[in-house]
Formats: sequence, C-alpha cells, structure tokens
Amino acid sequence: MANVLNRTVGLTFPYAKDYRVSVNEPDFPQQDWIWNPDLSAVSGLPSIYWDIVGDNVVAVDQASRDARDAELAAAALTSKRESLKARYDVEDLLKAFADVMIDEINILRQQHALADRTAAQLRTALRNRLDQVT
Repeated sequence: MANVLNRTVGLTFPYAKDYRVSVNEPDFPQQDWIWNPDLSAVSGLPSIYWDIVGDNVVAVDQASRDARDAELAAAALTSKRESLKARYDVEDLLKAFADVMIDEINILRQQHALADRTAAQLRTALRNRLDQVT
C-alpha cells in the first residue's frame, strides 16, 4: 500500500491536489500519480499552495499564494453572482412582482411624458445590480 498524489490540478477545486492514503499502487499509474511523495516541504500548507516539479512537491512563493487567493475569491464572487442571477431568472413570484412594478412605474412615467420601461430593461438593471454584490 502507498500514499499517492495526482500530478494534475484537482478537478473539484482549483489548485487543490488529489492526495490519497494507503491505496493499491497498480490502480494509480505512475505517469499520473506520484507514489509515496515527500510532503515535508509543504507540511501544514493547504494543497492549493503546492506545486509539483517532477516528482517533488514544493510550496509556492507568497506572490503565487496571493495570486491564487485572489483568483479563488474572484471565482467565488462570480459564482455567487451567477447563482443570484439564475434564481431571478426562474422564480415566478419575482417575475410577477417585477411585472407589477413595471406597470406601476410606467403609469408614473406616462404622467411625465416619458417612455415606458420594459421587462428586458428591468432584467438588465437587476443583473447590473447583482454584479455589484460583494
């Protein structure tokens, strides 16, 4: 039995490494996996801060850590925004509410000789507002 580390970036989380303990070596070909890697250089560090150079596992420098942290934070924010947008696209209650609000706003706009607002304009305004979520 061996401990193994996948040579590629993890698929479920950017930069995370796939490290498995006490596995059957033939199930993990050496072209894809490092058998019994020396992890002493990365002891205590999350795997997102590891790099693989040949068969060696090394810690990335602080600038790379900061860059990875920033990239992951940006990806999380993008995911949060897209999730919010998807919810607004499918929730019938919010669509009905938006339709009522558009009608009410357009009544007031007509009193001031302004053009009506459309549902598409409201969706765009909402998406723009969601892009401001932090």
